[in-house]
Amino acid sequence: MERFRAFRQGACEEYGTLFGLGYVFIGFPLQRFLSAFEDMTVSNTLGDKNLRVPTFYSSDDGDDLEDIIPTALTICVATVFGAIHCIPWSFHFATLQERWVWRISAILVSGMPISFLTIGVISITLDKENKPAWMKLCWTFITSILIVIMFLYIVARIVLLVLPFVALRTLPPGAYVQLNWISFLPHI
Repeated sequence: MERFRAFRQGACEEYGTLFGLGYVFIGFPLQRFLSAFEDMTVSNTLGDKNLRVPTFYSSDDGDDLEDIIPTALTICVATVFGAIHCIPWSFHFATLQERWVWRISAILVSGMPISFLTIGVISITLDKENKPAWMKLCWTFITSILIVIMFLYIVARIVLLVLPFVALRTLPPGAYVQLNWISFLPHI
């Protein structure tokens, strides 16, 4: 408690009372939470972590040819993962809207990795040091498209996670049939 009180007082002295409390209770926890995502995206140097390798560490030795195989494998696995969600294409859903939300989300989850790779390759191609103004504008536009694609992917995954639980409210009549499991098992 004393360390927390000292941290809170120091933040209030540095930022003022209102902003200091906002930093202590909102900013600092959010910063700690988001640092894990930063570690995922830019974890290519060990830095001062001599005794521990970061969870999402990947060395950056500048050889892009070695990165092609893991990237292609990741895209293939993500596409197959999304395609698995297309299996219940004609299953029973409570409403027509739920069926179409499932279908659209399944298509998005299976197609987004390929489009993300394609737009990412275009973005890397356009990211040059000395580039003309139109190329900077295209790079900014493509980067914003990547952000929208990531947002849509996250929303589609959440829909595919929530919709099965919502569908439990109206099961098809066959789900209530009691089976005599002994008739299915071979016995002596």
